[in-house]
Parts: sequence; C-alpha cells; structure tokens
Amino acid sequence: MISDEEVLKIAQRIEDANNLDIKKTIEKASTAGYLGEEHFYCTVIEEGGMTHMVPEIFGDRYKSMKLDNLYFDVISKALDHEGIYISLGYCASDLIVPDSECSQIIEYDDYDLDDEEYEYLVEYALITAGDVKKFKVYAEEGIASHERIEDVGLIVNIVDGDYKAYFALRSTDQCMSCFRVLPFNEKYQKEHPLSLFNPINKILIEMIDKTIVLKY
Repeated sequence: MISDEEVLKIAQRIEDANNLDIKKTIEKASTAGYLGEEHFYCTVIEEGGMTHMVPEIFGDRYKSMKLDNLYFDVISKALDHEGIYISLGYCASDLIVPDSECSQIIEYDDYDLDDEEYEYLVEYALITAGDVKKFKVYAEEGIASHERIEDVGLIVNIVDGDYKAYFALRSTDQCMSCFRVLPFNEKYQKEHPLSLFNPINKILIEMIDKTIVLKY
C-alpha cells in the first residue's frame, strides 16, 4: 500500500489539473472493466454540492446518452460554473470477486491487537475502469468503508482561469433524486470515510491516478 506522503503527492499533483484531458478521462472511465460498459459516468455539480446526470438536464435522467459533442458541450459549460464530478472507482463489500480476477489482494493490520480480539474479517472489492483489487480488514480496526450507494472520483472546475481537481466521494440516499459530492481531506483521521489517509481511499486514489488521462 502506498504511504501517506505518496497519497499527498498524488492529491497535490492532480489539484493542478491544467494537463488533465477531461474528455478522454470521461471516455476511459465509461468502461468499467470488470463490471462492463458504462458503469462509471460524469455528473454536473450545482450550488450546494448536489449533482445531476447529463440526461437529467435534458429532462430524462434514465435516458441513455452518447458521449458526443452535445454531451461534452454541457460538460464544458458546467466547468465554468460549479464544476463536474467524474466517477472513477468504488468499494463494494457485497460483490464477490474471485481472487483470480484481482491484480492484488491487500490485508490490512495497523493496530497492535491480540489475535483473540479479531473476530470479523471483511473483504472489499476495489474497482476502477482499469483494475480490480481486493482489500481485507478486520472490523475491529475501525476503518470506515464506503456504502453501496457511494463512489470515488474527481471534482473538476475552473478557478481563476485554471483547472482544479480534487478527490471526492459521491453519495446518495435511495430516496434522493440527486447526489452529494464530498471532498476528501487530509485533516481527518485515517478511520474517517473522507480521509485522504483512509486505507481504502489510499488504494483507490492510487488506482484512479492510473486511469486519469493527461495531455502531453
């Protein structure tokens, strides 16, 4: 697993997103590898941190929409306002993924507990468009995982004429019509679900960093 220092370097590098190829990153993320086509997607952020899918802006959130000029015209305009959120990965505890499908299996044990204090081992599938990993941790470690209705990605907007990007968690209740976007923060303890140093987030950030397309 990458170190806290390496996570900060990735976060600081991605914040200066002037060389981020937004169009190609969205296109690459739309194929979710292990999960099939069009699982990850991009949404438009409105004031207050809520987001809307592009088809929803045209009146039908359940309509399938091609990644064509009209789609990216909406994305471009949103960048000049509150920004966009690009979904790039997530953590699933209820998805059974064979070990053979995983590029890496990570077992986490960061506390000095006796063996008899460990009782409940949890396995999470960590998935991006380009990779699948498995993360194992005992519940007694207190590491907060993500819910089934949450995913991890990038907030991207334009600040003072320059692109800025931040790692974030998107969440929704089943009864809500919109998603909330919550940025990660290095000030949270590693057990917090929005901490940059949460081991689940660290692994996903490293995986996401490899799926982002940059302009050369």
